[in-house]
Amino acid sequence: MRRRALVTTLAVIALLAGVVVGCAPDGNRVRPGSSLTVATAAPVTSLNPLVQGQDTAADRDLSALTSGSFWQRDADGTRSANERFGTVRVLSGDPLTVRYTLDGSAKWSDGAAVDAADLLLVWAARTTHRTAPAAQTHWDAGAGDGQGLDLVSQVPRIGDGGRSLTLVYDTPYADWQVAFDAPPVAAHVLVELAYPGRYEDAAAAKMAFTDAVEAGDMDWLAPVSRAFREDFRLDGDLPDAARVTAGAYDIARIADDGATIDLVAADRPSAARIERVRVHAIPEPAERVAAVTGGAADLAAAAADEDLVHAAARADGSHVAPGEAYDHLDLQTAGGGAFDPASYGGDAERAHRARAAFLVTVPREEMLGELIHPLLADEPLRWGMIEAAEPKPAPTPSSTSGGTGTEATDGAGLTVRVLYPAGDARREAEFALMSQSASRAGVTLVDVSSPDWERILREQPDAYDAALFAWSPDPAATVAAATVFHTAATQNVYGWSDESVDALVVDASSTLEATQRDQLLSQLDEAVSGEAWALPLFAVPQLTVWSRALEAPPAEVSADRILSMFAMWQPSPDPPTPRAE
Repeated sequence: MRRRALVTTLAVIALLAGVVVGCAPDGNRVRPGSSLTVATAAPVTSLNPLVQGQDTAADRDLSALTSGSFWQRDADGTRSANERFGTVRVLSGDPLTVRYTLDGSAKWSDGAAVDAADLLLVWAARTTHRTAPAAQTHWDAGAGDGQGLDLVSQVPRIGDGGRSLTLVYDTPYADWQVAFDAPPVAAHVLVELAYPGRYEDAAAAKMAFTDAVEAGDMDWLAPVSRAFREDFRLDGDLPDAARVTAGAYDIARIADDGATIDLVAADRPSAARIERVRVHAIPEPAERVAAVTGGAADLAAAAADEDLVHAAARADGSHVAPGEAYDHLDLQTAGGGAFDPASYGGDAERAHRARAAFLVTVPREEMLGELIHPLLADEPLRWGMIEAAEPKPAPTPSSTSGGTGTEATDGAGLTVRVLYPAGDARREAEFALMSQSASRAGVTLVDVSSPDWERILREQPDAYDAALFAWSPDPAATVAAATVFHTAATQNVYGWSDESVDALVVDASSTLEATQRDQLLSQLDEAVSGEAWALPLFAVPQLTVWSRALEAPPAEVSADRILSMFAMWQPSPDPPTPRAE
C-alpha cells in the first residue's frame, strides 16, 4: 500500500517518563565547492513567514534553510528532533509541560546568540495574551482564542541561564510539536528596528524585550510588533537587519522581488551538505523542467502531467510519486451565493441539499481515471478530508463517484461559480469534466479562475461558490487539518459552523492518546462529509527532476516544499562545470 501522509507522534508513555526527544547530532557535512541551483514555483515575498499574508508556500519553504529549528523534516515527511539546535523534553502530561533547551551553539548570522528571548518572541506573537488593539500591539501571526499557543496562558519560564523556555499548557494539546519552534526572525533585531540606537547591544535589546513581555508592557511592545509585521517584506526596501538568519544557510544576496536568492552554508552545525545554493523562482512548471534539462538549474519539482513527464525524461534523473498535497473542493457557505442559507431565506436545510446535490455531480472516478491513472496507475480516490485512520468508504456525498445520485435532482437550476488557479492545466481539465457532469444534472458551472485566487479565497467570499485547489497537510501536525472546520478557525474562510463539528475538533485537539484521537478524527471526517462542506478528490502526482550535481535522487516532495528537504541533498563528487553567473 502506498505511503499515506500519516502523522507519527511520540509514545505518550515515553513522553511522560521525561524522555528527551532527540537523536545524536553530527558535525558539518558540507562538501567544499559544491553548489546547487533550485528552480522553485514562486518568488519569496517575506523573510518572516509567521505573519499572515506573508506566509506563502515560498516564504515558508525558504525559512527551512534560514531558520534554526528544534525539528527537521525526514524523507517520509515526518519530523525528527534536531539536536544540533537543541532538545525538547516533555516534563509532564498533566498539565502538559514542555521545555525547549538550546544547546548553546546556535547563533544568528550577526553573531548574537539564539536564546530564550527569541523563543519567548514566538509565544508573544502567537497568543492573544500579548495583543492589545488599543495599544496597537498586534503581531498578525494567526493567534486564535483558545487555539495553539493561546492555550499557554501564563508567561513561559526562562531557565538554564537564558537557554531554555518552559511552556505549560492549560489543557492538553495534540499538536504541541508543531505549535512551537524557534522564530525565523531575531528578537534583538526587532528591538533595533523598533527603537533604533536605543540599546547598546543585542544583549541589552533582548533584556528589554524579555522584560516587556513578562510585564505585559503593551505600549513598549507596540512598535516591536509593527516591525514584526512590516519590516521583513520584500517590497524593495528590506532593512539590512532583516536579513539576519539562524539556519543552515545565510543569505548572501536576495533580489528585491524575491525571485533569486543566493545562500551560503553557515559556519555552524547543521544538516547542510551543499556549500552554495541559488533559489530561482520559475512559476511556469514546463519552464522549471526545461531549466533542469537545459542545464540552467539542478533541481525542480512540479505537479505532474503527461507532457511534463515526457519532457523530464531528458534530465539526468526524474521520478513521479504521490504527493502529500491532495486536490479537493471547498464550498462557500457565507458569501450569499448558491450554498449560503441566506440565499434560501435562511433555510439551512435547503442550502444543505443544494451543497449535497452539487457534490454528487462531481465525477471523481472519471477525473481519477483520465488525469491521475496515466501517471500513477494504482492511485486511489481520497476518502476523507482528514484521513487519520485506515482508509474506509466515507458517507455521501463523498462516496459518490459520478453525477447520477438521486440528490442531483435537488441541484437542477443551480449556478455554481468555481474558483481555481488560472492557467493550471490539470485544474482546467478537472473543471471541464466537472462542468460536463454537472450539466447532465441541470447544474451550470461558471469558471471564475484567477491568478489571484488565494487572495480572492480569503477576502472575497461573495466572488465564488466552490474552490478547487490542493491542501498540503503537514504529516507532523496531528490535528491541523481538522482545525479548519471549527467555526472560529482563522483558516475557515467559508462560514462553516456546526456545534457538533466544533466539539469534535476541540476533543481531538486535546486528546494525546493516538488511537482515541484517530477515532475522533474519523468521526469528524464523517461529520464534515455529512455537512457537504467539502469533497476530497485525490493526491496530486509530483514530478521531481534533477541534474548530476546530485549524487542520489532527492526526496519525493512537492514544489512548495522542495527546499525543506535540503538535508537529503547529496552533492555529487564529480559535479558538472559551474554555470557562468
